[in-house]
Amino acid sequence: MLDCGLRVTEVVRLQLKDFNFLENYVLVKSLKKRKLDKARTRQIPMTNRLLDALSTYWQTLKQKDPDAYLFPPSSQSKQLHLSRKQVWRKVKKISNGTVYPHALRHTFATRIVNEGNDLRIAKEFLGHKNIATTEIYTHVAQNQMKEAIASIDKLSWIEQLKQKLSPRKPIHIIPIENGMTDFHVGRKEELKQLADLGTKKINILITGPQGIGKSHLLDNYNIGKTIRIGDMSSTKRILGGTLLHLFTGDKEDIAKTLFQTKLQKNGIETLIYRETIKRITDLLIQVTEPQEYTIIIDDVSRIPPTGVNALEKLKNHFHIICAARQVKIANISFLTNFERIQLKELPRPEAITLINQVSKDLIDSIEDYESYKNHIYENTNGNPLFIIEMINRYKKEPHISTEVIKNYRHTAAYQEFDLSMVLIIILSSLMVMRYISGEIGDDSGAFRLIGGVFLMFALFARNIFRVGKRKFV
Repeated sequence: MLDCGLRVTEVVRLQLKDFNFLENYVLVKSLKKRKLDKARTRQIPMTNRLLDALSTYWQTLKQKDPDAYLFPPSSQSKQLHLSRKQVWRKVKKISNGTVYPHALRHTFATRIVNEGNDLRIAKEFLGHKNIATTEIYTHVAQNQMKEAIASIDKLSWIEQLKQKLSPRKPIHIIPIENGMTDFHVGRKEELKQLADLGTKKINILITGPQGIGKSHLLDNYNIGKTIRIGDMSSTKRILGGTLLHLFTGDKEDIAKTLFQTKLQKNGIETLIYRETIKRITDLLIQVTEPQEYTIIIDDVSRIPPTGVNALEKLKNHFHIICAARQVKIANISFLTNFERIQLKELPRPEAITLINQVSKDLIDSIEDYESYKNHIYENTNGNPLFIIEMINRYKKEPHISTEVIKNYRHTAAYQEFDLSMVLIIILSSLMVMRYISGEIGDDSGAFRLIGGVFLMFALFARNIFRVGKRKFV
């Protein structure tokens, strides 16, 4: 009520499906009855404070299906959700009788207006609609509403000082529809960036190693109309399938555009065959509006040259989101107008939170839970997929003793060693040895020989290091 300006009845009727954590808003249904059962709704962006509170509160909910109410009734009650009277009593108790629910809504509106925002935005937030003002208030842009929320989502200097002295932030756990788990831990900034770029229809490249969560993000992306593609390994087949989808499966219409007949002077018909990648790409652009669709590509790591050429044209007409462990430097020409979101391993607090969430059913069978958590983190280094795989492995054991914990290791999570710095140090040492040999006189034969070998290496060092140059982004 204080951060969204909701009425009491609107609050108690909120359902889990009303929250969109990717685009960071809550959908509020109007209390007024409309003709033809067309209920009016309004989208209200959530403040960081509200998002943090929901992240914590979500873990306490027993019912998490989309139709469940955010504030369920007490176990003895037969109501569907918390009652208005219960909300009044709670607010009165918390504030020692000094605050009533509508005062929170009134405070929200006052803060919005006092920060210099348009009065119409406050009207849109509050859901105040009548015949005389409908035309004025129905066209407030969503980005204006987000700016208005941002204007009141500020910390006082005391709160800012507290954050600097104690920078520990709450770990976000938000619900999701698809994936190995029905929740998402952390990645607050990455999710915010994905939603922001997606709303603005800016092309996105998501990178990161195996199991880091790229598919997890793509599986739950639901902004606008989307077309999902596995990869671009067979460019013509993929584009042809996309074209078939846009034509709603009408192969005859596609055939008319790809195959044309031309009548020659002698009366003989010639079939013109245009089933080329370029023709299909041009046709995809012709039958769609700019930015009408978002094309999601799961993996562009091994994209062929034909796929690169196709995306070079499609990227300026479609909104494209793609993921890859790495992209060859030779293939980055289609990425010229892409923003990059790089996913890294979860930091230790978030990794431990994920372990806690996935291990809830195992706690009673684990002998030493602290060792269990530390062992999993040390083996996975915060990789979400590896964490879940290790826990699933432990679930097969009837009793997880200390010995069982130590015996299982996740092989794929071992880190590779970079010996380039070691090599540089060794070669630099050889150069020093060459210098020393010139200082110690006649007994420097070995030093001179080894140092001379390094000098020969130095002559060709540029070519040698060019071979080892980074070839991926």
